[in-house]
Amino acid sequence: MSLEAPGRAELEPLFGEDSAVRQHYEELAVNLISLRESVRTVVVTSPERGAGCTSVCLGLGAALVRMERSVAVVDCNLRSPHLHTMLGEPNFVGLTSGVSRGRPLEEYGHEILPGYLVLPTGPVSPSSVTVSRRRSFVEAIRKLQRTRDVVLLDAPVVREMTATPGLARGFDGVLLVVHAAKTSKQAAREAADDLLDAGARLLGVVLNGCP
Repeated sequence: MSLEAPGRAELEPLFGEDSAVRQHYEELAVNLISLRESVRTVVVTSPERGAGCTSVCLGLGAALVRMERSVAVVDCNLRSPHLHTMLGEPNFVGLTSGVSRGRPLEEYGHEILPGYLVLPTGPVSPSSVTVSRRRSFVEAIRKLQRTRDVVLLDAPVVREMTATPGLARGFDGVLLVVHAAKTSKQAAREAADDLLDAGARLLGVVLNGCP
């Protein structure tokens, strides 16, 4: 699997055949699809910024595509979008465009590989942070789910996500990403407790940044 589009060379460590982390993402993908209850839409969050949620979403998505699952990764971090920068793409249209216009989200994303859709936030403003709190947001993600085997939502940090019922309780479960060098044990425990208190289904914890 290779990326041919310009500006995406930095993603080769996540997608490349010789990637050192490829096996770990494949193990995570196997664990995810092996859960007893069906998991179609997963929220990926972390205790603090910089833990690597976007990388985990992209790497896990690539592993699922290699397992012949169709995948969508959606940037729901409306305060500090990051997905488009990793892809080397502009952020002219995306999630906010589809929700505000009542149009299918697939119209505002693009496939970086066959069966692999990525959807940036689209234009953001101080008022756009409320998009994920609207019923129309959940409905738009549910419609996207009809055309994809798995939808990964690159979400804000836990303290912001738990204030958004649509993200905390509206989907099939949450993956908590912690960073080996940045996340303290106390922060990880508190984040997990906050997710459970908010009614989220905690699917597991991903340790990122481990040598």
